[in-house]
Amino acid sequence: MERQAVARRLLAEPLLTARRHPDELAVAQTHAEWLVRRFRQVLAYPLTVADGYARLAKQGIVSTVAQPLTRPSGAHFTPRAYTYLALCLAALGEVPPRVTAARVAADVRSAAHEAGIDLDPEERMSERRAFAAAMSRLVDWGVLTETQGTLAAYAADGSTLVEFHVDHDAVSTVVAHPPHATAERDTYLRTMDSAPLLNEAHAAELTIRRLLAETTVLYRDDLEPRQRDWLTHHQWRAVAELGDLLGCDAEIRAEGVALIMPDEAASEVKVTDRATLFPSADPVGQAALMLVERLVGALRVPGGRAHALDVPARLLRDELTDVLSTGPGTGRPWSRTAFSYLPGAEQHQEQILGLLTQTRLMDRPNPGLDPFEGWRLLAAAARYGSGATTAGRETEGPQ
Repeated sequence: MERQAVARRLLAEPLLTARRHPDELAVAQTHAEWLVRRFRQVLAYPLTVADGYARLAKQGIVSTVAQPLTRPSGAHFTPRAYTYLALCLAALGEVPPRVTAARVAADVRSAAHEAGIDLDPEERMSERRAFAAAMSRLVDWGVLTETQGTLAAYAADGSTLVEFHVDHDAVSTVVAHPPHATAERDTYLRTMDSAPLLNEAHAAELTIRRLLAETTVLYRDDLEPRQRDWLTHHQWRAVAELGDLLGCDAEIRAEGVALIMPDEAASEVKVTDRATLFPSADPVGQAALMLVERLVGALRVPGGRAHALDVPARLLRDELTDVLSTGPGTGRPWSRTAFSYLPGAEQHQEQILGLLTQTRLMDRPNPGLDPFEGWRLLAAAARYGSGATTAGRETEGPQ
């Protein structure tokens, strides 16, 4: 159903704007009453649907499910890029509807000076790139629309003219929970991780519902006793209500619960959001799937209530090397071209393992100096295994 499709989109992308998402926004406006009511009842997330935007304001379990923002290259935002993002939002509230990158940069420099922060987007290229990364994220969100030139060109050459249309309504809604005065940073972060609750039972119920909706797989062993007990007795009700909101099915096993999105969800996910969809057709997604198949084949898959199995560092290193190999003998006709645009093996490995971590197929609770040490294969990975051992290698046990 179209209202469930837009609910999935809002959960993945909580700000929909008229310029960036006209079709989805139109559906949200048509079904506004149902969406507002269901998000409030099922997840206690307030949803605002206006003429030019729809904003789902998430709260609670922030530290559990928050993902870092990324640059167009895929690299995570640095603290400097986050600072520029905050300063850009402060500056854009005062600019006219059409504005240049140079004007925003000047206003950001002024705002930084007023706040006692030593930042200047035009000081050197590294500063300009961090500023452009923040602006690019606002373009992705629909807050800005490039009308002349590109931020990529501006990042390379600060004299490039780039003009934007500014959606002031969207600017005012980017920050779902406006900052307020607190004595300590940790105090402020704790308020973002809390929500109005009736009692401890309600807290357990709401946390479970949000974890089911926001995480790929919910493992029982990761829950507190009260939460685990609630899930045991009410899992089918929670799954049914989330299914009504999101149009999804569920896979319930002894180890945990996973929501399975419908096939059409694949077409709803942007390329930049590939980590929210697995398996996926992009090169990193395909390599991650290939790695999981190999590891499941090489190791005994965890069963029963044991939801994790250590992956020997040597096995992980060898399998990743094989997956990323572009030489003959890989058995994959796309291997020579699929990774041709990626910059290097080390970043390939980080992207693949990062995707498997985010999708809860692997984790690394005890990282060591060796990037291949401390990894575990989680129970949900079993559904992607072929049941065969890795080609050309004997089955290995823990070492």
